[in-house]
Amino acid sequence: MQIYDINLDQTKKETTQHGTMDYPIAIYTTQISKNVLGFIDWHWHKELQFCIVTKGVVSFHVNKAEIIVSQNQGIFINSSQLHQAMNYQDYDSSYICLDVHPDFISSFPGSLINDKYINPYVQNNALEYCFLSNDIDWQKDILDNLLLIYQEYENNDEEFIILIQLLTIWNLFIKNYFSTYQTTYRKDYNIRIKQMIEYITNHYHENILLDDLAKEIGISKSTCCREFKDHMDCTIFEYIMNYRLIEATKLLLSSDYNITEIAYMCGFSTSSYFIKQFKNKTGVSPYVYRKEKQNNTKEILDTMNI
Repeated sequence: MQIYDINLDQTKKETTQHGTMDYPIAIYTTQISKNVLGFIDWHWHKELQFCIVTKGVVSFHVNKAEIIVSQNQGIFINSSQLHQAMNYQDYDSSYICLDVHPDFISSFPGSLINDKYINPYVQNNALEYCFLSNDIDWQKDILDNLLLIYQEYENNDEEFIILIQLLTIWNLFIKNYFSTYQTTYRKDYNIRIKQMIEYITNHYHENILLDDLAKEIGISKSTCCREFKDHMDCTIFEYIMNYRLIEATKLLLSSDYNITEIAYMCGFSTSSYFIKQFKNKTGVSPYVYRKEKQNNTKEILDTMNI
């Protein structure tokens, strides 16, 4: 199953329910270019995420780190970590994504299993991600188990077998990777970044001033800029511009608003400035982009006889 757009709240938390309350696991096949934005935007979720690249090369960003993952390699992204994914260079890339809530592999709240083997790692924000390569035995074992889970999920949906394989994967992480991190809980340094993101999400259509953003978070302007740049690998201005362009792209594809209306709705002072920034980002004007996407959609629907 492919997801073409991710539903997010004001803090960039994904609101999609992965699986069900009694079986909180879901597996997706993602061709990045088919996403409505052409990439997977910044987001976070409580679920643990395991990815295997099946075609091309993917650039994953987890907080301020960039991880280049090639075909047959993978990545584990821990709970509540900000991350995004995009094609690396000119590759048309695809990957399998497994999202599983920590509750699925834990025992019950307050249990020895939960307190000793699950929470210390899920709640340790120093433990952000782990790159997985076929060149290292224990990592290859994890990748092989993930592929087995994918096959079981697609063919038989054998819940108990999937649980056993996930516990096997978790045990491999504990023995070979998690043990290198202190298991004491660390302050969540993402909180202020998420607060900044929430403010931008709520005010992107307005003239956002650094003074107002810094006051909202309760820090100085210099600290605000430094922490955001260090964590997100871009300036606050660059992030605001990118967010406005993303929202404008959604309106181009989902509404009949004209270019000028979309420009003002997304916080651009003039339509000419919006067109210039959009073209710098995509290589085409908003008008051409809209027409091309509409034609592509029509061709898909015609092929499906819809």
